[in-house]
Amino acid sequence: MQNTADTVHRARFPFVSQVLRHGVHLPGMEPDGAAVRIAIYLLTGLLLVLLQYTLWFGTGGAVSLWRLKREIAIQKVQNAKISERNQALDAKVLDLRQGLASVQDLARSQLGMVRKNETFFQIVQRDSANPSHRDELQRSQAVP
Repeated sequence: MQNTADTVHRARFPFVSQVLRHGVHLPGMEPDGAAVRIAIYLLTGLLLVLLQYTLWFGTGGAVSLWRLKREIAIQKVQNAKISERNQALDAKVLDLRQGLASVQDLARSQLGMVRKNETFFQIVQRDSANPSHRDELQRSQAVP
C-alpha cells in the first residue's frame, strides 16, 4: 500500500518515480560505486575545508586568538604605566595628608606664598643678548 503523499509527489513530479525505479546515472560514469566514492570524497573534502576555515578565520578562531593576545599584551603595558602613576599619586596624597611641610612646599613653589615676617627676594638674570630686555631695564630705572 502506497502512501498518499508519495502518490501526490509521483503525480506532480513524474521523474521522481523514474529515479526511484532506475536510479540516477551521471553521463560518462558507470553505475558502479566509483561515482559514489568520488562524491563522498568531494563532500568530505569540502566539509574539512569549511571546518578548517572556521578554525582559522571564524569567530574564536586562531587569527582572532592571536589578535586578542596582542591586545592583552598592549593593555598590560598600559596598565603597568597607569599603576605606577597611581602609586606616585597615592604617595603624594598620603604625604599631603600627613605632613604640613609638603603643603607649604606646594604653596611656595606653585602659588608664590610666603609666611608672616618673611621677605621674598626674586633674582632676575640679565640677558645681554636680548636688546629689548636692556631697553626695558633702562626705562624702568629712568622712571622714579
